[in-house]
Amino acid sequence: MASAVERLMGLMGAQDCYDIEPVDLLLLQIEAANERLSSQIDKIGLLKNRAESGNISVIEKPADLVPLLFAHTTYKSYSEGWLTERQWDRMGRWLNTVSTRPVQNINFDGVETLDGWIKQLESIGHYLSCSSGTTGKPAMLSGTEGDIDFSAKNNAAGMVWALALKPSSERKFFGIGPQFAAPRENAIKDSMIAAIAPDVEPFLFGTEPITVGAMVEMIVLRRKISDGTARPSELAEFEQLATQRAAEMNESAEKAVDALIDARARPIMISGMYGQLYPIAEAVREKGFSSTDFHADNSMFVAGGLKGVTLPENYREYILETFNVTSERMYHTYSMREINTTFPLCTAERYHIPPWVIALPLDVSGEELLDAGDGEIEGRAAFMDLSIEGRWGGIISGDKVSISFAKCRCGHQGPTVGLEIMRFSDLPDGDKISCAGSIDAYVRGVS
Repeated sequence: MASAVERLMGLMGAQDCYDIEPVDLLLLQIEAANERLSSQIDKIGLLKNRAESGNISVIEKPADLVPLLFAHTTYKSYSEGWLTERQWDRMGRWLNTVSTRPVQNINFDGVETLDGWIKQLESIGHYLSCSSGTTGKPAMLSGTEGDIDFSAKNNAAGMVWALALKPSSERKFFGIGPQFAAPRENAIKDSMIAAIAPDVEPFLFGTEPITVGAMVEMIVLRRKISDGTARPSELAEFEQLATQRAAEMNESAEKAVDALIDARARPIMISGMYGQLYPIAEAVREKGFSSTDFHADNSMFVAGGLKGVTLPENYREYILETFNVTSERMYHTYSMREINTTFPLCTAERYHIPPWVIALPLDVSGEELLDAGDGEIEGRAAFMDLSIEGRWGGIISGDKVSISFAKCRCGHQGPTVGLEIMRFSDLPDGDKISCAGSIDAYVRGVS
């Protein structure tokens, strides 16, 4: 008989995946959580530390998961100096505390760059996923081949469910935005294209994909510049790289505008972020094209929010109208880098949580599970993603959300997250998670 984890993950792509009463799933979810705890507790040092500190050996109810959750800062708890000074052994010891696969019997001699270190890790089954680091150090999370495959298929399945799309030999996929040279990102892109536009060569933005190492180097340089520690040579390097990337982005944007106009008579799927899509839409209109020129079956996948980009108030409507995309044909998701799953937005503008993820609304400090009953409650978002193999799936986020366990207005059952999401770091009191300090202290102490 399949394990509880396998049975939950096997629901991915099922027609009723987002239409299961939460109470009907709970026993299976608790069983799966115990399976993950049993298989990972002796592999992940921090998980064992959290279990011993919380006196948790068996999970009997959702509240038992709270002491086991990791703060969202956990995957940034390495010292930045270990990266900049190429202390790969220290980085490896740090990764050991938060991953299931050990970093051992690997030679880092001669490895001069972060990209080189990442390639060496891939040789022993560590596939690092890296956040953008726009608010500080980038998070680094290890995943397995299975994690990458499941994440890719989940993204595609969620899109198909939300938009009711089928593969089309006419549809063309447009990826608007930088490409990243990372296994997870490549797998997600390929899976989405295969699900809806398998027979038409996609349009992909840019020429050279951005590596994790290149992205982190730019983040470090920005921080040095902001705190006044950058050397003149580093300032010159930053300006050169920034100028080069800006020129590449402008050239790619011009090509994207022409390609979109050329494809206007066929159905297209456009994927990107609002900050990238808005100037593309402006340029298309400047060339004399708008909604009446584009196909009626167009769709759009928007990832993330504005992320610091300032746009006019009507930016969303402007983009959709330009490419003749109705609100019903726009796919949007809620997720975070620390989990492996995306939550698709439904027609009632709520994000649906799939059955292999346990929703855990917490108080502001991240210490207590809030009881939503059958209704809706506002709190700190925390989740247990049972699909993750390469690290512990329990995470406390920095997001303030509204979570409901009642039936959604779209007609589907299951827990949902409201459209309005705020970051605690943007609130006057900032982001204060009680467990963050102890987690960081443990991880860095062991490393």
